Amino acid sequence: MLEGALYCLGPFGSRALRHEPLATAILEFRRGPLCTYVREHPYGLLPGVPNLYCLDGAHRLAWMADWPLATDPCARILDERNGELIAQAASGAMVRLDALTGRFIGLSVPAAEAI
Repeated sequence: MLEGALYCLGPFGSRALRHEPLATAILEFRRGPLCTYVREHPYGLLPGVPNLYCLDGAHRLAWMADWPLATDPCARILDERNGELIAQAASGAMVRLDALTGRFIGLSVPAAEAI
């Protein structure tokens, strides 16, 4: 990541592929098999547009997450395993998405802490 954009470097260190953020800034990315998962800053995106998406190997948009929490954006990309992408919402909820399509699979909300 350089200057808020993602780059894929060529064999001699030259910039081969570039992906500009959809809105304001790319905050995090994670390499997957033949893809890259990207989390952008949620501000600057239109309401209802998720801040988590996937790029294919050529840095083209493959999918945007079917994010279930309209007012609780993605805060971290945690893991990809068994065909699922695991991400955490700002509230701490864990969201499971299909890694190939970005479709919503499940949601786990953390239990309230005892006082």
